[in-house]
Amino acid sequence: MLINAKLTELNTKDTIVLANNRQVLAFKKTFAIQHGNTQLPIALSWGQYLRHTWHQINSDSSLRFIDQIESRHLIKQSMQKLGQNTDQCLLDEVVKNNTYCANHLINLSELTHSKIHSSELFSTWINAYKNTKSTLGLIDLHDLPSLIIKDNMVIIKPYIYGFKTLTPQQQLLFDTIGYQQINAINTHNISTLTFDTTTSEIFKAAKWAKAHFDTSPDKSVVIVSPQLNDIQHQLSSIFDQVFDNLLTEIGQKSYNISLGMRLNQYPLIQDLLSILTLSTQLQRNKIQSALFNQVATCVYVSGYQQERSARSLLMNQVLSLSADEFSLDKIDKALLKCPILEAIINNIKHEKPNNNTLEFHLLSFNSTLKTWGFATDRNLSSSEYQLFNKYLQTSLELNRLSLYFGKVSAQSAIAQLNNLTTQVIFQAQASKTNIQILGALEAQGLYFDEAWVLGMTNQFLPARLNSTRFIAHDISAIHQIPHTNYELIATDAKNTLKSLSSLADKVVFSYALIYLESEQLPSPLVEFNPVINTNHIQKIPPIALESILDIYTSHLEKPQVKSGVRILKDQMVCAFKGFAHRLNTPSFDVPHIGMNRLEQGSIIHNVLQYIYQEITSKEQLLALGTKELDSLILNKINTALKHYPNSGFKKIEKLRLSRLIYTFIEVDKLREDFCVLATEQNITANIANLEFETRLDRLDQMSNGDKIIFDYKTGTTSIASWCGSAISEPQLPIYALTNNVQGAAFIELASNKINFKGLSKDSDSLPKQSKYKGKCQDWNEQLKIWQQTLSTASLNFQHGIATVLPNKDACDYCEFNLLCRVEK
Repeated sequence: MLINAKLTELNTKDTIVLANNRQVLAFKKTFAIQHGNTQLPIALSWGQYLRHTWHQINSDSSLRFIDQIESRHLIKQSMQKLGQNTDQCLLDEVVKNNTYCANHLINLSELTHSKIHSSELFSTWINAYKNTKSTLGLIDLHDLPSLIIKDNMVIIKPYIYGFKTLTPQQQLLFDTIGYQQINAINTHNISTLTFDTTTSEIFKAAKWAKAHFDTSPDKSVVIVSPQLNDIQHQLSSIFDQVFDNLLTEIGQKSYNISLGMRLNQYPLIQDLLSILTLSTQLQRNKIQSALFNQVATCVYVSGYQQERSARSLLMNQVLSLSADEFSLDKIDKALLKCPILEAIINNIKHEKPNNNTLEFHLLSFNSTLKTWGFATDRNLSSSEYQLFNKYLQTSLELNRLSLYFGKVSAQSAIAQLNNLTTQVIFQAQASKTNIQILGALEAQGLYFDEAWVLGMTNQFLPARLNSTRFIAHDISAIHQIPHTNYELIATDAKNTLKSLSSLADKVVFSYALIYLESEQLPSPLVEFNPVINTNHIQKIPPIALESILDIYTSHLEKPQVKSGVRILKDQMVCAFKGFAHRLNTPSFDVPHIGMNRLEQGSIIHNVLQYIYQEITSKEQLLALGTKELDSLILNKINTALKHYPNSGFKKIEKLRLSRLIYTFIEVDKLREDFCVLATEQNITANIANLEFETRLDRLDQMSNGDKIIFDYKTGTTSIASWCGSAISEPQLPIYALTNNVQGAAFIELASNKINFKGLSKDSDSLPKQSKYKGKCQDWNEQLKIWQQTLSTASLNFQHGIATVLPNKDACDYCEFNLLCRVEK
């Protein structure tokens, strides 16, 4: 990220004023490239320049500078003293209009005599605010330009860069002290693309950025979105998918999206404020049920991990009260099961609430958070750590606001703290990446190697007419407030287009025909090709269709098939479903985020295969110490996951696997003595001349000589499914018929319990929990039944029987819905 300007004439003694902080960073980087190791000149944003110059010429002034937060509070206080009720939206509008007046040199007397009630009322509020500042000896940012001009001191002429249009206030100051313009080098190599939907547009831009990231990682790439506030979640979701950054910390992502949120929109800050509010309710013993449950199950409260289950039961107890509010005696017994939480609550409730200064309340809040053990048990992520530090920094503003308040209640102090968190925008520190996603204003004046501007619609360029809330329209137009008449809009649109066209040597402009089911039109300032770009859509070749008879088809000529187990399973529940495998229709993976259930199951199989290839008997298993076993499990999990990219999903899966595998091995140790003969072994099966390959999960030999086959399952199973007219899980019966074994069993791998479910010739060969047989016969008799059932299914498949007559479960999760006439 640079600026596209020649800086060779500048030296270290110069002062450069830029439009925003991002341009300041880009200027410094560009200057370093063009000047080598030369000391940097003074580079400041507009606001920084005003403060720097004021302090330079008035270092001993008795006037105190106030920031935006303190200024906003004084405006609110002035309005309230005049009898005006305020809310955040109204205050935002007043602050914005005050900024318009300052930037465009609008004298409040013009509004006072405008004979428009809203303008007159606004001028009364701002005059009261100015009087308050004068009485208290305060100045804000808007006061500095006029004070600098009045001071009449000689100031070094600055260079300016990056201002799309100077405001009248800026123009007056720079004309008074003198300035020199640094002109950007303009480029106009534009290509345009049209897409069907905004989603398609973003996907294409993300893949374009990913291609540059993979082939030229040193190139700086920018994606500009005029709708960044509205589509930030869609942008981040799609870029996370394309860059494989799902569940990745902001500081580790391959791209940076420049958009923060208000502090109190983050869950950590919401929980923090809820804890402070609940503390005041505990002291009054009048507790809101929803708030209590939120805090009791909060991950940032001390003891959450140890008491997680007990606190969930406590939450259910509160819900059972069916009341919006309750007192602590209603949950005494349930709270006893959460000793850590109970101790916290007992400490909090004994503190007496008193009215005091905001400064005192801030110290009290910090003490309260310490009592709750806020964010002490849980390791904060990098983003959470930065967020909490930003909160601590913001909360210090209470000390300054304490000057304007007497003694207030804790609830009022919390309200002031919450109000502060609404005024501060926070974004966690991003990674040092060359892929940037910016808003249109942020990108202004910058230069990149590659650039793509999304959303070039007529809603963006030209901009909509701006109707100022408290400044009469004719006054707004005379003082050239942006977008208040069509001439200003046209000029601004041309300047914006010029700035966007110069973001890189080659810039892509795009727009989508549809956004959230609403039609869009392109910007009239850009000529777009009406042909919709479809390069991002995967083209699938047509599949030749084959006409067949309704019930019977031709005899199967080649009895060697793939997926034989699945074919026989489907043939038994619905003959048409079995036949459909002969069409060789391709199946498509359902889109998913992270690892799907199929991948998770495959990983578990691989981990257990690696373990039992190395540990081949119960004796070896028992000989492992705790550290050895933990190390073995971890090594095998790492091996099974090594081909998956690093992500939050991978970390979560590793943790889940380690717990699950450890639990299973502890259960496996309780079985009778065994030796592992094979794991994940491919075998060839032959059922009534139908040949296919299948894979055996595990084959054990027991101390009595019996061989038992096992099939790992991550879902619920039932051996009753082996013993009906259709075998819903035929893999183990097929193996039992084609090999000399004396038992077969499922191993259910669930997070809460490990189960063995199966049949065996000798009941002692399997754990006791698996001895329930239901309708199944003794082992030898059951083998005969399986032989008959599976052979019938095999012959029906080979003879082409395709009757559409599914049983009750056949249509569940069927992948042949588009071929089948059965009404679902």
